[in-house]
Amino acid sequence: MKILHITSQYPGKTGSGTYLKAMIAEAHKEGYVQGLLGAVQDGLNYSNPTLEYADMVQFNTPEIPFPIIGMSDKMPYSSSVYKEMTLEDISRWEREFTEKLINALENFSPDIILSNHLWLATSIAATVAEDIPVFGISHGTDIRQLHKVPWLGGKVVSGIQKLKGIFALTVDQMATIERLYNVPIDRIHVAGGGYDEEIFYPSENRKGSEVTRMVYAGKLSYAKGLMPLLEAYEHLIQSNQVNLTIVGSGDGEERDNIVKRGKELGVRFTGAVSHEELAGVFRASDIFVLPSYYEGLPLVTMEALACGLMVVSTDIPGLRGYMGEKITSSGLVQFVKLPRMMDIDTPLQEDYNQFVFNLKKTLDKQINIHNDGYNSFAPYKSEIEKLSWQGVFKRIENQF
Repeated sequence: MKILHITSQYPGKTGSGTYLKAMIAEAHKEGYVQGLLGAVQDGLNYSNPTLEYADMVQFNTPEIPFPIIGMSDKMPYSSSVYKEMTLEDISRWEREFTEKLINALENFSPDIILSNHLWLATSIAATVAEDIPVFGISHGTDIRQLHKVPWLGGKVVSGIQKLKGIFALTVDQMATIERLYNVPIDRIHVAGGGYDEEIFYPSENRKGSEVTRMVYAGKLSYAKGLMPLLEAYEHLIQSNQVNLTIVGSGDGEERDNIVKRGKELGVRFTGAVSHEELAGVFRASDIFVLPSYYEGLPLVTMEALACGLMVVSTDIPGLRGYMGEKITSSGLVQFVKLPRMMDIDTPLQEDYNQFVFNLKKTLDKQINIHNDGYNSFAPYKSEIEKLSWQGVFKRIENQF
């Protein structure tokens, strides 16, 4: 059986890119023949020897004279923003993407199409590939764009309604998809997100340290809650032996301001790293912190848990349910109440200071528990392993 994977973005460097890479790897293990339709631009090249077919929409060209349009407004590479695009900009991309898609249908002849994001590319695929089952995967950013760019809503929704099936990250997200896209709930399934158990695993000989080592991994953007994290960290270092490592990349003024403020506080920045390098950073750390205002399902949290870290995370909708009661009640994970939001990823100013205080208080709690020698990873190892990519692909494959 042949699977054609689709993404309108670069097939890497983001959470959905990690998801795509994992699905290709798991399908390869199961013997599927695979193709990919994605996007590239100067400085972003892509290859994967397991693919029989690959074609990329080229951005920053005479045909599409702007960078890749990001599903997030802040991407870890030069990108365009959907809400700033004109109708002509969108039409330029649509023409190139549709031509590439038709070529893939003719030259690769897939039996199944697995398309990332419930957005324009998936909508077009469901419309053009009439006789081929098309499944869409929601990563949460599609729902955010539906709110931010309502003038594209009709074009998106009409195609999404033609999908054979939709995979959501969480049960909470299923209900949102049913409401926003007006899709029958029996066509929506929870696939979740996962981690690569061959890369992310705990250290056999975790060494204790007088300094509690905290780590964040993800985009360097305000929507990830990094400025309040740095403010909380400024308070933490007054009364704790603690350090903070920030892993990831960003672009523009937000990235520059985050790095400037972090370096003033002695924070270590690694830049973008490979998954293998990230796993090494995790195994040399104690507490993973995710202060994001909004996430679909933060895969990096599963990776951190798999490496044996304790976690402090904002109480992102759906995360508790996906992890399961045993993990969320174990003490391994502590949740921080989200502030009220002006929009989907901007907090109300009057809630900002309270959010910083709550974040600092929760980090203090995990630091104290860690310093008391708490290590309860082993009893929950089997629960964490259920969140691997193998399990995710099996749930998707069962709907083919």
